[in-house]
Amino acid sequence: MIRSLTTVILSTFLFCTAYAKSEKPIITVLHAGTMSSAGEEFSYPKDGKAKLILAQAIFPVGAVIPMHTHPSPVIVHIIAGELTSERANGDRTIYKAGDSFIEAPNSPHKVTNTGKRPAILHGVFVTVEGHGPLTIFEK
Repeated sequence: MIRSLTTVILSTFLFCTAYAKSEKPIITVLHAGTMSSAGEEFSYPKDGKAKLILAQAIFPVGAVIPMHTHPSPVIVHIIAGELTSERANGDRTIYKAGDSFIEAPNSPHKVTNTGKRPAILHGVFVTVEGHGPLTIFEK
């Protein structure tokens, strides 16, 4: 009986001690860069009040965003699935879950879900108030 009571007290003490320790968050930079994934330098819009936008896009299987540009730099992180980005010159890059990349402003590209499941991405646009649409389609 004393042995069981000692085990319970010791277990409780160890359990409480484990929870008393302050856990620290683990922070990982997923992507950083001074150039776009296509090797283009980018700059931030100069006029207006700074604005950050976090957007999520969900691409059903086979979904396509035709040739387009963005008015400001955007850093993208693929959460799930697979996307293929195609440049106006025909260069293609495949991005899969866990990949990140930067798009420069005014750099034409087309994005297609080339995977077998929906693709989800998060994009952070670094822009200014009154920027207009986040995506500008080529004519």
